[in-house]
Amino acid sequence: MNRSRWIGLLLAVSCAVALVPATTAGRLAAQDTLSTKGKKGEKGDKGPKGEKAPKGEKGEKGENGDKGDKGETATSRAKIAKDSLEALARPLFATREPLAFTLIANFGNIAKDRDSTSKVRHPATLVVVDSAGSERKIPVQLRTRGHFRLKRSTCRFVNLLVLFPGKKTLAGTPFEGQESLKLGGHCQDDDRYEQLLRREYLAYQILNEVTPRSFRARLASGSYIDSASGKKLTTRAAMFIEHEDDVAARAGGKVREFRRALFDDVDFKTLDRMAIFEYMIGNTDWSIYALHNVRLVVTDSVGVLPIPYDFDFSGLVNAPYAGPAPQLQIRSVRERLYRGPCRTWDELAPTVAGFTALRPAIMALPARVPGLDRGEVRDAEEFLSAFFQTAADAGEAKRAFIDGCLKKPGA
Repeated sequence: MNRSRWIGLLLAVSCAVALVPATTAGRLAAQDTLSTKGKKGEKGDKGPKGEKAPKGEKGEKGENGDKGDKGETATSRAKIAKDSLEALARPLFATREPLAFTLIANFGNIAKDRDSTSKVRHPATLVVVDSAGSERKIPVQLRTRGHFRLKRSTCRFVNLLVLFPGKKTLAGTPFEGQESLKLGGHCQDDDRYEQLLRREYLAYQILNEVTPRSFRARLASGSYIDSASGKKLTTRAAMFIEHEDDVAARAGGKVREFRRALFDDVDFKTLDRMAIFEYMIGNTDWSIYALHNVRLVVTDSVGVLPIPYDFDFSGLVNAPYAGPAPQLQIRSVRERLYRGPCRTWDELAPTVAGFTALRPAIMALPARVPGLDRGEVRDAEEFLSAFFQTAADAGEAKRAFIDGCLKKPGA
């Protein structure tokens, strides 16, 4: 190879070697420049607002929800509270001291008014002593009431409903705030029937001990004067029964008239307590299904409350005219029969225990009834004691309340 050719070849190789590091350095330098984060630039201007999208199609209407229960308003709650306080404050039931009164009316006409559907109002005058100690003559009207005791063969003196005049006339008297009251009388004009009335008064006192959601009664001594002849007929024990609206108000509700109520329609604790009470006093003369001797009080807080009344057909009273219904297959009102709903023993045991806990208080009541003879007190105590013996024995209680329960309220 000639010299000039060698020189050319060497120059070409030298140039190639010189170019390699320059090219590699440049590529690395370029990579380093790309990988290094530069300073944050200034925020650009806001772009123009985009066009509004077209409105979507309307969706299908959803189903209506269930209607909610009607709630209590502040006004209704305030009225319930007001009515309850007024009922509690009635002076007639502020004491258990027997109330003396005189009733002047045409008792000859009243004795003839024995139709249970009668609406005849008999004018009368009720005389009492007011809170100032003065005699007050109150113009009232009387209506006969009841069914069985309207029969002449049962009672000579019928039970009455006393209808009072306006509130201003009653101010300061024991009847202040009353519109009407049931008056239980002596039925027959003899001492034995007076004792029966006091024993029925005892039944109300027992129920008041069991629960405040019950009718109150005020024992009284009534003198009856016939307005036609001006003659005094008799002076006998009597009893005023609290108005049902006041009972309902104290319980926080209203009385409602609906028949064929079933056991499941009412508050079960109140029903069980009532059924055991009726068993205790030996009373089968009641039915929530027929609304017989029971009032149903509807409340927002507890539900429907059954509240019993009229206990003259009970074994505790043991009236000579009282007898059990033939279909019950018991011999007398002194033979107890449970007419409450069927429960398990676990469900009913707490209510039974509640009664046994009240034994001392209840057993003390017969001796506290004004005018109740010693023999009548002893008989009532023995009758009640038999109940408590049953209630205290789990086996006996199960046979009475579980085995003997009523399957249907209309039975």
